[in-house]
Amino acid sequence: MQILRAQRLATRLPATVDALAAGDIDFKRALAMDDLTEVLSVEDAGRVERRVLAYGGRTNPSRFRDSIRYHVIKVDPGSAERRRVAAREERDVTYMAGEDGVGHLGAVLTAEQALAAHQQIDKLARKVKTPDRTLGQCRADVLLGMILGEQRERVRVQVNVTVPATTLMGLNERPGVLSGYGPITAEHARELAQQATWRRILTDPAGHLLEASPRRFPSPAMAEHVRLRDQTCRMPGCTTTAHRSEIDHTVRHCDQGLSSTDNLAALCKYHNLLRERSEWDICQPREGVLVFTSPEGRRYQTTPPALVG
Repeated sequence: MQILRAQRLATRLPATVDALAAGDIDFKRALAMDDLTEVLSVEDAGRVERRVLAYGGRTNPSRFRDSIRYHVIKVDPGSAERRRVAAREERDVTYMAGEDGVGHLGAVLTAEQALAAHQQIDKLARKVKTPDRTLGQCRADVLLGMILGEQRERVRVQVNVTVPATTLMGLNERPGVLSGYGPITAEHARELAQQATWRRILTDPAGHLLEASPRRFPSPAMAEHVRLRDQTCRMPGCTTTAHRSEIDHTVRHCDQGLSSTDNLAALCKYHNLLRERSEWDICQPREGVLVFTSPEGRRYQTTPPALVG
């Protein structure tokens, strides 16, 4: 198995092998390149490889995978859409018996359905959380109540899709991005847009968000702006989605920090508390660019991923 994979990498993805040998990417990223381009021809796999590696290994492995997925869709949008339609036909709910008196219930849904369902379950679970139950146990109890008709309460959830206006107009087939999931085909984005509330978002040429406001507490629109910009908790290595994170001031309000998008960032509850209760320091030299300094003096810089590309 490993020999076959090595042969495939060497013959289909030589630039990936070179980047691995040079230390530009790690083995996990090389495997991702192999796995995600397997559906492509050798020529198209090479195009994806060159475009992704041109930006380096990325700080976060999930961003590296998302970049591959984006360019796999972009290089052959027709095939990507056919694979999506075929995969959608595999929707199902399955059961598997477990050990020690438990069973495993699984569901295969479309990406936006799965995200919306998980958000609904998670928000309701957090509302009914009690000290004697873990959050995971509350999610399981809420899900069972919803299925059996005992849980009738609903909370509002939203699923964000970022897509170029030219794609919505049918002028090209550039992929969109489903927040919390990653790249989706142009046709998928157009389907979702038909039943969506639209919001205009302006970006710079690199695909990053632009805007600001000097209020004590960020408005809902400003908080949503920061969540869409950051996509995940900004602490290096954390993959908690921005919509499950807190919007925090980089320069604290008590230190005259403004509630503006160049002084706000998404931090999950754990890393927000870590920042408040330890010697970790954060600065934001320009909007969206965060520099973290550890108690030992090590510095880590993170930038928000482009919404598209």
